[in-house]
Amino acid sequence: MTLNCLVMSAALAACATLSPAHAETAWQKLTYSDPRHPSVFTPLVAPLWQRELAGTPFHQIHATRIEADGATYLVSVAFAGGLCEMGANGRNAVAEPAICPARVDLLRDGKVVSTTRGRVCSVAPLPEDTTANQSDKTEARFDPATQTISFRSFMSSKPVRTCQRQMKLRP
Repeated sequence: MTLNCLVMSAALAACATLSPAHAETAWQKLTYSDPRHPSVFTPLVAPLWQRELAGTPFHQIHATRIEADGATYLVSVAFAGGLCEMGANGRNAVAEPAICPARVDLLRDGKVVSTTRGRVCSVAPLPEDTTANQSDKTEARFDPATQTISFRSFMSSKPVRTCQRQMKLRP
């Protein structure tokens, strides 16, 4: 083997060793919750949204937890009238996602140490709505290399292009 081949083999082996530690996490579905349907995330994220949701007669919070590189990120989206940009609501309107406030909270020792805010799609049917497409969802994943949370949403099992968004996290 030539020196170049040995160097290349060593570089490829190093990349293979490093890649899994810095690979993007898997897509995770944001879990639905509202005051009538709390989720496992409700006690964690409801207090974070308390100020924004005060006085709203009905709200939803969609959330997930992402563990990466020894850090915990709480990803949540709040849906409530007045907070979100809603689609058309007329007789000829088609289903559209709402664009709502989102936050990613970095936790250390159970305490929020930084928060990044943005706006992403809110797609989740009410649990008791039998006419809604139960495959509608919003998902998130984390890329440690770029410190970015990516979002995507599906309606009627099809990706919604305008819902492919990213939030660059603050240090």
